Amino acid sequence: MYLSATMSIDTKYHASREQIAAEEAEIEAAKGNPAKFAPLYNRYYARILGFVYQRVETKDDAYDITAQTFIAALENIGKYKSVGVPFSAWLFRIALNELSRGYRKAKVRQAISIDDTQIADVLGELGEENTGVTDERLMKAIQQLEPEEIQLLEMRFFDKRPFKEVCEILNVTETAAKARVYRLLERLKTIYTGLQ
Repeated sequence: MYLSATMSIDTKYHASREQIAAEEAEIEAAKGNPAKFAPLYNRYYARILGFVYQRVETKDDAYDITAQTFIAALENIGKYKSVGVPFSAWLFRIALNELSRGYRKAKVRQAISIDDTQIADVLGELGEENTGVTDERLMKAIQQLEPEEIQLLEMRFFDKRPFKEVCEILNVTETAAKARVYRLLERLKTIYTGLQ
């Protein structure tokens, strides 16, 4: 696993009903004609690439997984059902699946991009203060998490995604997403405390 410090990325999730309706019209058009997928691709490519790039070690891996994400999205666009949230939640879910597939096949090394503010936020959740020693212990603790746990940690604390978006990406209820985050923090606290 590769750890690095980086700047956080913008995670705009909010869209008006009108924007969602316009996007749903684009999706319906793409279901009938794959060439009509281009506006969706152009709108979300950079966001998906950024999301993937923060989680892998090389640019080539990021480009490959992003390409696979959009190939899978285009191949499965007919199965997409709108639930009143931006199409990006579905794309992020596909990207996570592609990342997980790459991690499992050991073709892709998982990377975690985290900055000082994000470290402080997680340490605060664990009831700890931000110092050089605690920072290093936190990084060691994070390395002991499962890839799915790291993805959840990244989405909620590093990307600052609202629970509504996390539950759509993970395809679970909001209550289930909150429960997963709570269990994750308990597990991380146990690992972190054991490193003293």
